[in-house]
Amino acid sequence: MYEFDSFGNPVRNWGVVLSPWTFVNVMRNIGNVVIIVVSRWARFGEDQTPTSMGTVFAILCYNNTRSSSMLHIEDSEKVAFAAICHIGFPGNSTEMIGQKLNGRSQTGRLMKAIGNVEFSAISVVSLSGLVTGSLAEMASYFIGNVPPLDNILDLADSVESWRPGDRIVVASTDFHFNQAEEFDIVECAECDEHQVKIMGPVWYTHWGEVTDGVDMRAEVGILTRNVKIRGEVADKCYGGKVCERYNYDTFGGQIRILKNFTSVRIENAELFHMGQQEEPGSHPIHFHMCLDVSHKHAYIRSNSIHNTFSRCVAIHGTHNLTVSDNVAYDHLGHCFFLGDGGEQDNRLIGNLGLGTKPGSLLPSDISGKVSTFWITNPDNELVDNSAAGSDGNGIWILMPQLPIGLSASVDMGLVRNQTARTAVKRFRGNVAHSNKRFGLRLDDELRPDGSTTPIRYIPLRDPTDPESDLAQLRLDNFTAYKNTQGVWLKSMWTLCTNFRLAENGIGIIFASSEPDDRGPHHEVLENSRVVGETNNIGEPAGRITLQTGHVVQNNRSLPRLNAGYAQVGVAFYRGPVHVISTSFAGFQANVLRPAGAIGKKFSNRYFSSPVSSIRNVTFDFVDPLNGTRFYDGDDTIIGFDDRDGNRHSVVLDWDGSLTTYPLSSVVRPIPLLVNARCVLVPSWGPGTAICPDRFTRLRVSTSAGLIPTLMTRNDLMASETEVSHFEKQISYSLNTQESYILHFNNTVPKSLTLSSYGLDLGLSQNVGICVGVNQTLSVWPLRYASVADLDELKADERNSKYFYDSTVGVIFFRFSGQYPRDELTMSNCPGEPGHHPNGVCEQRVTITLQEPNDGGDCRESAYPKYRREPTTPEGALTIPDFIN
Repeated sequence: MYEFDSFGNPVRNWGVVLSPWTFVNVMRNIGNVVIIVVSRWARFGEDQTPTSMGTVFAILCYNNTRSSSMLHIEDSEKVAFAAICHIGFPGNSTEMIGQKLNGRSQTGRLMKAIGNVEFSAISVVSLSGLVTGSLAEMASYFIGNVPPLDNILDLADSVESWRPGDRIVVASTDFHFNQAEEFDIVECAECDEHQVKIMGPVWYTHWGEVTDGVDMRAEVGILTRNVKIRGEVADKCYGGKVCERYNYDTFGGQIRILKNFTSVRIENAELFHMGQQEEPGSHPIHFHMCLDVSHKHAYIRSNSIHNTFSRCVAIHGTHNLTVSDNVAYDHLGHCFFLGDGGEQDNRLIGNLGLGTKPGSLLPSDISGKVSTFWITNPDNELVDNSAAGSDGNGIWILMPQLPIGLSASVDMGLVRNQTARTAVKRFRGNVAHSNKRFGLRLDDELRPDGSTTPIRYIPLRDPTDPESDLAQLRLDNFTAYKNTQGVWLKSMWTLCTNFRLAENGIGIIFASSEPDDRGPHHEVLENSRVVGETNNIGEPAGRITLQTGHVVQNNRSLPRLNAGYAQVGVAFYRGPVHVISTSFAGFQANVLRPAGAIGKKFSNRYFSSPVSSIRNVTFDFVDPLNGTRFYDGDDTIIGFDDRDGNRHSVVLDWDGSLTTYPLSSVVRPIPLLVNARCVLVPSWGPGTAICPDRFTRLRVSTSAGLIPTLMTRNDLMASETEVSHFEKQISYSLNTQESYILHFNNTVPKSLTLSSYGLDLGLSQNVGICVGVNQTLSVWPLRYASVADLDELKADERNSKYFYDSTVGVIFFRFSGQYPRDELTMSNCPGEPGHHPNGVCEQRVTITLQEPNDGGDCRESAYPKYRREPTTPEGALTIPDFIN
């Protein structure tokens, strides 16, 4: 309830009225105007009834000269109601009860002119629980200034077939999917074939431009069809536990197609109030265990599926089905749904899905996971679809080890883990926006109980053969905006081209399935556009309280999760990852959060490649005047951690397009990594330094598993130590200009293997391992021979020598690169010239002792004997100057 004075000035927002005493309190304000509307449902306070509320309300509005329709509204009823009450002047008071139409109860605009002011009230209540279907206006305008309710929409495609009286839905273009809105088309003599006039009100901004190179125009789908298929529903939820979750009837109709059907072609139909939340398998359209339907030419095409209670189109145990050009709006649970993970060769083309709300049938139907496109087998096509708003993910591609559910007992022609070795068949032209979590997520195993867990997704050329060569996963022309995270991809050899990402909390993360694999895998983002903030500001978040307690006014919308975290376009993780020929814009810090076009994953426990790189990127801003090229925090910044993966992540600037220094490295400013040649870049965050040096990554595996280790740098000796958290791996980034010794702070294991990553021709890494004094040991490969001193070892260019100082307890190696790295080399180590630019890291040795021992900490014995002089400042970098 809102109170105005007679001149239309706001007096007080009374909020939700739960007691008749609120009405009593305003009765004394003679001449003022109160507007009361129902927004989501009619709520009466504890111990209150429609009679007690309605009786006092009639006194307030009508001085008891008439009764109010409020008397006939039940508690928690979904019904629209609006009233304008001129206190003390019952003749000027009016009210309206809503009419049910198209899944809503709505009043239309209720107007009352008082003096020179027109007061306006609108109440719209969704009957299916969709928050955006429940809207309200309480406003005052000067006479003649009331905005019209009708608006003309300009559309990209011809809409000559749309008629007055048809109903459309306009997608959200903000972070919240609930800003999708339905409208009726009205007569428009002045409209051309690309225009329609709609009857409002329009409550939210729906973006209609290609902005900063990213198409964020709102999708518009027509819901009305001549052929209507609808389920009969009750006015209220009844029976069963489902009523504890939904306060409306979710037992609708269903169409189930079974095996051996003759023909199924559903086209240009309108389906609503379909699906059943309490009955698994009861969906609006459900192909149930039909197996291969290619010879039947079955399709689901150009339908409207809206206000449904369990999914939209379910493809279950069925192959070679075409689902195209459908509009699916306002539904519970995953919408376009592949059931058990055995489904293959289906084509989802040109579909629009929006308004995806949590369901209860699967563990993944919950808020934060529910997905508009739930694709449980990569061997299917997704082309030109729009996932335009969900309470979880837009597109989620996952896979089981073997088909689950009913498909587990049917021969789907799949061997174990075949789906996890199958590249996505075709992925092009898709869009995902306004999703609570991910726009696109490619990850996770589908378990037999319907739950999910992360998976190693490694596409192979022959997915039936686990020993087959890697296959490249290709994803093209994908747009993601206004998601908490635009893209999360877990694969091995991936090429993403022509991506357009904007207004995401994080634009894209590549999460390599096996980052420490020594082979030629890599992941690439190429010829793409990544934008932070744009002119599509959305609905302003308003007052925000910072961690400091300060309150700031924010004039933009914010991601639904992690709103105070840094905004990052490309977050480097695992790898090798390469960003090539990609442009960035709109990454500027504000009082709420830092920002960087490029950065690193905030929390990282894993191995990361030392050769992940930036190549030929451009920035549409001047750093630091109106944007930030790079940002990395530490554990003093909200959202950032100080785990091994964070501290040892390296980004190589191949051509200087990031830092102005070709072949420089962006690293954490920890003593193990930086020397006198490096420079801190405070404007890029406390986690950022640039070094002119190249870095390698040393991975340690032991016969005792993950055990505590620490690393010392020989110029710093024991004054600085880097201790591994050994959460998921033992590895350290190492500066090729420095030498190091690895120690164990407990027992030295009987066997340990060292693998070095990131070495090219001309680069070498000197490292020692504390294995204990006077040990009998062997080194594999057998080509490694013992030498008499460190000088002889330093002359080794073929990875064939080691030096063991038995009095100190340290065995030393000099790992060196054998092949050159060029612009085509993307893997951790180059391939042999003339064969392939990407190769296998061969710098790997295994040390075996006769027995474990307790002499694994050599700091006292190794120093100062193996101390080396610090690197001089000659050739030191300075903070990049992007202005001059």
